[in-house]
Amino acid sequence: MNSHDLARLLLSLPDLPVATHALNHTYCSSESADAITHGKLKVGRLKHYVGDHVVIGDISKRNINGPNWRVVEMWLGDAPEEWR
Repeated sequence: MNSHDLARLLLSLPDLPVATHALNHTYCSSESADAITHGKLKVGRLKHYVGDHVVIGDISKRNINGPNWRVVEMWLGDAPEEWR
């Protein structure tokens, strides 16, 4: 599935908060405990040698798994270069 396919699908559904599931944990962007403990949902563009990807989640730094994965652009929220 590409980002446009995902967008069309989401636009066809009821207007609901976004959740992502990663590492066997469901992260919710609503005013739930997850949003309070993990921070606000962020959206960015990942650079990888096989191509760019959209990343959705609680992105905490740009160098996710260098040199393989790096956030090169943030569309929603911000991510520091490294952890402070």
